Amino acid sequence: MGAIGLTEAAIRRIRSQELVIEIALRITDDELAQAVVDLSRTARRELLGIGLIPSYTEAEVTSYEKLLTQHLMPEIAARLNRGADAPLILSRDEVGDGSASRIDGAELRRLTGLCWSRTDFARIGAAVRARFDPDGAKADKVFATEVIGQEPSNGNLLEIALGRAAPPVGPDPAREEDWFAERILHAGRLRGLEPPLPVWTPQMRFGFRPDPEEPSGPEPV
Repeated sequence: MGAIGLTEAAIRRIRSQELVIEIALRITDDELAQAVVDLSRTARRELLGIGLIPSYTEAEVTSYEKLLTQHLMPEIAARLNRGADAPLILSRDEVGDGSASRIDGAELRRLTGLCWSRTDFARIGAAVRARFDPDGAKADKVFATEVIGQEPSNGNLLEIALGRAAPPVGPDPAREEDWFAERILHAGRLRGLEPPLPVWTPQMRFGFRPDPEEPSGPEPV
């Protein structure tokens, strides 16, 4: 048991999740593009493994989880890979009818934030871990659904990739326009950043002050 009551397995999982963010910040756009598309494909297999979605070879998208992982994340990856020496190959299912490639950056951010906010990937990730790592032997492994489910204001690979592929529009967007940016801006103000930014940065790991307009409570995990 760790000094703050965490098990060794929990501490190892936290460190593994932090390593994912550190790597995402260091790698190039084309490397991040490949990481995002690989993450989306692995997440779909995990969703299938716990019975949350049907086989990802089916054409119809009927859930926010599937829309996010089958179309929006591959589109984010494709935009990150523009100008790279090696092409990023997407499957026919990921391309779909091509509509994702025709939307502008602001709409891509809106849709991605909408899908993420309407899902509960943190709980899904916990279900995946319970299914595939019941005894905690794989504590150093981070499941794809856990990566997607990381709280964006604490560092999330998907949000980092979205910020590079489609930067926020305007300094203070409304939640319905850009869910990720609004959430991160709010968290930045809580943590005393002046001025807060609409994308996550490592500086958000430090500093916290209560919001005078909201009751204090535990930070999201």
